Amino acid sequence: MKTTYFKNISSIEELKKRYKELALKFHPDRQGGDTATMQEINNEYEYFCEHPSFEFKHEGDKEDLIIYPDVISKIINLKGIIIELIGAWLWVSGETKQHRIILKGAGFWYAPKKQMWYFRPENFKSKNHKPLTITVIRSKYGSDVIKQKEQNEKKELILN
Repeated sequence: MKTTYFKNISSIEELKKRYKELALKFHPDRQGGDTATMQEINNEYEYFCEHPSFEFKHEGDKEDLIIYPDVISKIINLKGIIIELIGAWLWVSGETKQHRIILKGAGFWYAPKKQMWYFRPENFKSKNHKPLTITVIRSKYGSDVIKQKEQNEKKELILN
């Protein structure tokens, strides 16, 4: 998708901040705002919320991020798991023990101290050798839970 209003965005936090700025400026109820522009902004924002990391500019190669939809599709239907996008890494928690073979097959690694599985493109290898708790990682990079939503018997990914 070609972006007009959300150029040079590199995180969910920046996306949300930029959306608020644009909404204050272009909302139809505000002076100088109009409905058509706000609808365009809403459409772009909704797209980026549904595809959080695929269109953002990161330090790594963009091609690495394109694999996320494929990876998520391999595990989205597993019962009892929670999938989070934290920064540029996918983290899986919940009832993962029964799904460990599938998670390994999808390219996830187990982090025993966090008791969670993670996936990251090769270029996003951590340079920090000091282990951080998952709470610290969430607060540093932001966290969005990816859930499965059934609507009209069509399965789709949503981001909360």
